[in-house]
Amino acid sequence: MPYNAQPASPEFDTRDIMSTFGIASTGPILPAPQPPERQLNLLALVRTARDNTIAVFHRDAYEQAFLDRSMLWAHAYIINDPEAVKRVLLDNAENYIKTRLARRLLEPGLGQGLLTSEDETWRRHRRIMAPSFDPRSVASYGPLMTRHTEEMLAGWDALPDGTDLMLDQAMTALTLAIIAKTMFSSDAENMGELVATSVERYQTEIHPTLFDLLGLPGWVPRVRSMRYAERIFSDFDREIERMIALRRADSVARPDLLARLLSAHDEETGAGLSAKEVRDEVITIFVAGHETTSLALTWAFYLLSQHPEVEARLHAELGEVLGSRTPHAGDVPRLRYARMIIDETLRLFPPAHILSREAIAADELAGHRIPAGAAIYIVPWLLHRHRQLWERPEQFDPERFLPDSAADRPRFAYLPFGGGPRICIGAAFAITEAVLILATITQRYRLRLKPGHPVVPRGLITLRPRHGMAMVLERRR
Repeated sequence: MPYNAQPASPEFDTRDIMSTFGIASTGPILPAPQPPERQLNLLALVRTARDNTIAVFHRDAYEQAFLDRSMLWAHAYIINDPEAVKRVLLDNAENYIKTRLARRLLEPGLGQGLLTSEDETWRRHRRIMAPSFDPRSVASYGPLMTRHTEEMLAGWDALPDGTDLMLDQAMTALTLAIIAKTMFSSDAENMGELVATSVERYQTEIHPTLFDLLGLPGWVPRVRSMRYAERIFSDFDREIERMIALRRADSVARPDLLARLLSAHDEETGAGLSAKEVRDEVITIFVAGHETTSLALTWAFYLLSQHPEVEARLHAELGEVLGSRTPHAGDVPRLRYARMIIDETLRLFPPAHILSREAIAADELAGHRIPAGAAIYIVPWLLHRHRQLWERPEQFDPERFLPDSAADRPRFAYLPFGGGPRICIGAAFAITEAVLILATITQRYRLRLKPGHPVVPRGLITLRPRHGMAMVLERRR
C-alpha cells in the first residue's frame, strides 16, 4: 500500500464491494459502503437514509439501468440509463420539477433560490445571476482565488512540518472567503463561521422521514418542523440583512452579484426582487457556492495521498506549466492533468450525490411507463460507479478523462453539476477555483492522511467525510 494509506472502516470498504462483484483489486482501497444483500424494507430504508443515503443501494443499483423503488402508493424510480437521464434533465425537462422531498429538505434553509424555485421565477433569477458566472467574470476572479489561497498558506508556513490539520475545515474557510469576496465584495470573517456552523447543523439534523418518503403532504406533522429548520439559519439571516443594509447605504458602485440582485427589475412590471428573494439567493450562493469546491478539494487531496504516482505526475505538470510562479485563470486550460484529477474526484465522490425530479405528466423512461407524480432519482454516486458505463469504476484513474476516453462515454453518464437547463450555474466557477487552489497548494505542500484516521463517505444533503479529513502537512523540498 502507498505511504500513509489507511484501510477504510470495515463498514465502508471498497474491498467488500469488489468482492461482491467478483473484481480483483489493482490499486489502493478506497472507502465506499458495502451494498446491502437485498433491497431494504421501508423501515430499514428510513433508518439507513437518515444516517447515510449512499448506504441504501443494493448491488443491482450499480448494474441495472432502471430500478423500481416504489413503496405503497408512492411511485419512485432510480434511472442509470444515460439516455433516460438525458430525457429527464434535457429533452423533456419541462415535465420534471423538483420533488416534494427535495423541496422539503432544502426550502426551510435555502428558501426559494435557484436550487429550489421553478418556472418563471427560476428563469428570471437565472437571467439576473448569469453575468456573475460567465467566462469573463470567472476569469476575473482568478487573482482573488489564488490570493486567498496564498494567505491560507502563509498561515501554514508558520507551522512546523508534520502538523496535523483538519483539511475539510480549512477548505471550507478558504472557499467561503472566496465566495464572499467574489460574489458579494465582502470579507467572510463573520459569514464563514456562521455558514459552516449552520450548514453542519442543517445537514446532520434535518432528515427525510417516513412521511416524506411516502409523499405525504407538508401539513402532516413531522418530528422536526420546517420552523425548526428555519431557525438553524437565523443568525446567518441576521448577518445577511446587515450586509444588504450596508450595501444599500453604500454609494460606491460594486459590479458583483449582490449589486445585480438589488438592482434587478422585472422587464414587464418594473418590480425589483423582494427582500426575501434577495436573501434566498444570497444564502443559496453562499452555501452551494463553497460546498462543491471545498468537498472536491478535500476528497482530491485524500486521493492524492493514496496515489503517489498521480501526485508525482501532477508535480511534473505544475513544474512544466508554472515553474515556480503562482497560477492564474489563464493557466487552467493548460493544467490538463490537474483538471483530470478534479474530474475524477467528482466522479468518485460527487458532492451533489443525488438528484431528484417529479413527473408532472406520464412519460416513458428506459422502456418503462412513468406515471404522473412519480419521483425520479438520478444518483451520480451510482451513475459514476455503474458497471455498464465505467471500466474499473472503483479505481481512482484521472486518465479516464483524457479526451479520447471521454469522447466514447455517453454525455449523461457523468453529472457532477447536473445537466440540461438546470445545470449548476457555478460549474465553471467551481472548476476554475478547484484547479487554481489544487495547483497553488500542491506547489508548496504535500498532504498526507493522518495515520489511523478513518475515512468514511457519508451521504447527507452533500457527500462529506463522516469524521472530517485529518491530514499531515509536509513541505515540498
